[in-house]
Amino acid sequence: MRQLTRSESDVRRTAPSRGARPAYVPRTMPQGHRPRPARPAPAKPVPVGAPAAPVAAPAVAAPRPARAPRAPFVLLVVGLLCGGLVSLLLLNTVLARDSFELSKLRADINLSHQQKEELEHTNMLLEMPAAVADKGELQGLNPDWNKLNPLIPGQPTSRTASDGQTLAGQEPVPGTGR
Repeated sequence: MRQLTRSESDVRRTAPSRGARPAYVPRTMPQGHRPRPARPAPAKPVPVGAPAAPVAAPAVAAPRPARAPRAPFVLLVVGLLCGGLVSLLLLNTVLARDSFELSKLRADINLSHQQKEELEHTNMLLEMPAAVADKGELQGLNPDWNKLNPLIPGQPTSRTASDGQTLAGQEPVPGTGR
């Protein structure tokens, strides 16, 4: 069985009952950190009949070497941490503002693309033959039914649809028949 130290034998922990607080156990300092009482130097044996030596005052322990103050270092570290935090917050704010602006610009671009597609669709509808004929009739233009030349296959006056025609946007080249 393990022997208890003096501090453990004085106060024992008990299991707390439901809702009760645990027993108070005082903290003990590690063995190397306990203050030790000053021990007087061992007295030298004095021969009998010798005069008594004067009693000297107990020796005062030499002062510890002074440690560097911690406050400036702690303030420096805290200042650097606060400065870094403020910098990150400012950077985050700038990036968030830019992302909002980017979102707005993208929405404007999408709206412009939709408007362009609607205009192209409207132009395609207006360029269809039925729409052109309707607009012509509104302006007083009528088809000339007297000059109608139907294409009848097998007759000598008929021609194929591609004879004498060029591609859209190209000039006919003289002498080539095209």
